[in-house]
Amino acid sequence: MKTSPDRVAQAALLAMLIELSSSPKPGNVDRGHDFEEIKFHHFLISAVSAYPVFKDAAQGSESTGTLIRRAVSSWKGWGLFQNTHFGSVALLVPLAVAAGKGGDLKDEVVRVLVETTAEDAVEFYAAFKIAGARVAEVEDLCLKDPASLNRVRSEGRTLLDLMHLSQGHDLVAREWSTGFERSFALSEILARRVAELGLNDGVVMTYLEALAQVPDSLVASKFGIEKAEETSMRAGSILGLEVQETLRLAEELDRKFVEDDINPGSTADLIGAALFIALVKGTILRSEE
Repeated sequence: MKTSPDRVAQAALLAMLIELSSSPKPGNVDRGHDFEEIKFHHFLISAVSAYPVFKDAAQGSESTGTLIRRAVSSWKGWGLFQNTHFGSVALLVPLAVAAGKGGDLKDEVVRVLVETTAEDAVEFYAAFKIAGARVAEVEDLCLKDPASLNRVRSEGRTLLDLMHLSQGHDLVAREWSTGFERSFALSEILARRVAELGLNDGVVMTYLEALAQVPDSLVASKFGIEKAEETSMRAGSILGLEVQETLRLAEELDRKFVEDDINPGSTADLIGAALFIALVKGTILRSEE
């Protein structure tokens, strides 16, 4: 059954807002606290302003790279110049395009990724610059190097090609390179956790499990892989207990992460993608239609 563009856009928006507001999510802005420069309402702005782009994505009206660039550009219309949801947008746009096609979501998103072009890659470079996102340094076709654009065009490198180059050190690129394998797996965990614990606690527990399993690439880009691995170990150390005790310890871990400027934002982006998948498939917040 084909999902309407409005429903797809609502699912994308809800995924961003549910991920944002779930608390305590150690190290990330949530309804419990802001960062010094980036506030809760900044994330509300970037989510809501991107709604028309997600609707256009589901309608298949523009290319994937253009849609990502448009989503990031939309923030400025509301005075937002900080990076909030760049990783989320990079994951949710191709998922929204795929959801609008009406076939099996996992198969459709693979087709969307494979069909990206060099122009999509150019648009992604533009989106990255607009957002001011943080990524690890790479030797080949670095997003921070303006000269890379000429090579992208001359060599015909697609956006999927770029993601393959970064999959070893970036969680978002890894999702693109594996057909969103982990996002789909996390959506199944999320559905079980939400059924057991309710929406907020189910999201938080899934986030903690995801962080414990794989070091966060945003943390690694800021502090190095050893700190990212330590962050994962600290998240894992509060699992395996009674859920309420884990949630209590998550509040303490959140305070420590914020004090140390540890922000596992890439893991949060994956949770947003998993939420979208679960919402579209109806495994959480099921429609009664």
